Amino acid sequence: MYNQENNYAFIDASNIIYGCTRAGWKMDFEKLAGYLRTRYKVQHLLYYGGLDPSNKKQLGFYEVLQKLGYETRLVPVKRYSDESRKGDVDARLAFEAMQFYPEYSSAVFLTGDGDYFWLLEYLLKNKKDIRLMGHSINTARDLKQLFGASFMPLENIRHIVERKM
Repeated sequence: MYNQENNYAFIDASNIIYGCTRAGWKMDFEKLAGYLRTRYKVQHLLYYGGLDPSNKKQLGFYEVLQKLGYETRLVPVKRYSDESRKGDVDARLAFEAMQFYPEYSSAVFLTGDGDYFWLLEYLLKNKKDIRLMGHSINTARDLKQLFGASFMPLENIRHIVERKM
């Protein structure tokens, strides 16, 4: 099903990390990389996250991801007047999914964000091997309906990719 061609994974970091936290577990990104490389023959692990240059722990985490083979796609974290912060990666992930469209034969998207509906609908209509993985409780209903039985809840692979404390 998945050949050794140029397969991509597009990872919406905040959606995946927040979903794990909400579900009471943490993702082991080394195990996730291994799973995606083995199960889906992924060669490009694109990790989209927010960047706060003053957060040394975050910077160290990104260095570890790069050593594991992730291609980090970082956007500056915006700070709002109510003290909230957000690294808005949606536009960059969608842009690059289309930019790299001619290069990949299949792609796995790790997100549950309904903002990707139009992108994913287009890709499904024009490519045969597009997969969606996300947390059941955090994935937009429209996305689950779009993918139907091929939607992969991350809970199904928790035993493989969970970080053990």
